[in-house]
Parts: sequence; structure tokens; C-alpha cells
Amino acid sequence: MYLFKQIRVEKDTVLVGKAASEDLDHLARQGYEQVLDIMPAALRDKGLVRRVRAAGMKYRHIPVEECDLKTCHIEEERVMDFFRYLSAQKEAPIIINTDDEALGISLVMLAKVFWKGEPARELIRSIEALGISLKGRRDIKRFIRDFYEHYRRKMLPDTFRPGRGKTGFRPPGEGRPLPAGEGNKKATRCGGKKRGT
Repeated sequence: MYLFKQIRVEKDTVLVGKAASEDLDHLARQGYEQVLDIMPAALRDKGLVRRVRAAGMKYRHIPVEECDLKTCHIEEERVMDFFRYLSAQKEAPIIINTDDEALGISLVMLAKVFWKGEPARELIRSIEALGISLKGRRDIKRFIRDFYEHYRRKMLPDTFRPGRGKTGFRPPGEGRPLPAGEGNKKATRCGGKKRGT
């Protein structure tokens, strides 16, 4: 497995990398239960589903990596599906299948740390402290800041639970407001790296 990083946020463990079939059985024995594939549909490894299930793990495809600043909105269903999925996993260790190390780790850190209410700049520092350079990745930085700017006016997410409206957030009057973060007030676009460029 071309393992990029193992991320630990409190009791949560996430592997971000490109899963190779010969390592899936080993990872399952280590306690990993699920593979979340965020690769674009056009680049999806169709045989991965069979290999993951043969190893005794669950497979889910949410192609959030297809997003770029022009085509994917923060409130688009696949974006919210990704955050709902990660937030609902609690302490179950999972594998994020991606070949974009910086994007995968940034999205995982955002999903795991956002609910704590830390400012966007602190989240970016936390990502870079993992050894991930965001130099030249304006798409990722903008996405993080836009996400904070867009949702800080709403309520703090209650694990993005389904059934709480389109975004899974608590409706007004339930929960507590997010602290102010950074962000471009006008932009609400998703920042994945555009493919084929």
C-alpha cells in the first residue's frame, strides 16, 4: 500500500493513501473496518470494491475528489456526504483511498477538527505540522476558509447527522454558534485539485 499518512485525532485513526490489494487483508487484521474511496468516478478502481469486501471490510465511494473551484459547491450533496460519513465513524479506523495526499489529509483534518471550533488558520497549521505542504494549493486553503466562512454563521455541526436538513446541521435554536474564523465571504466553492491538468 502506498501509505501517505496515518492521522490520529483523539481516538480516531485514519489512513490516507492508495490501497493495494496485497495489504488489505493485513490492514483488516489490524482493525481497519472500512475503505472510503474519494477518487473521481472516471479514475475509480472498479476492482477495489471486490478486494475490500474479500478482506472483510466495507466499501463506500464518495467522489469528493472530483470537486474543483468551478464545479463543486460546499453544500453539494457529495461534499456533505463525505463529512457526514467521517463524522459518524466515531472511533472506527478507516482508510481513505486517494492519490492526492494533500487533499485527502486536509479533508480528513477538516472533518475531524472543525467541530471543535478552532479557527481556519489553526487547522491549516495543523495540516502543515503533519508534514503536508500546502504551498501552491490555493484550492485547498480557499476551500477550508470558505467552509468556515459559510458555516460559522450556522450552528456547530452535530456530527452532520442525516435528517437535519440538507446539510445535516442542527436547525437554528439547537446547539451553539461557531466562533468566527477566516474566509472569503463571497466564495462558497469546493477546493479539490482539477484532474487532467
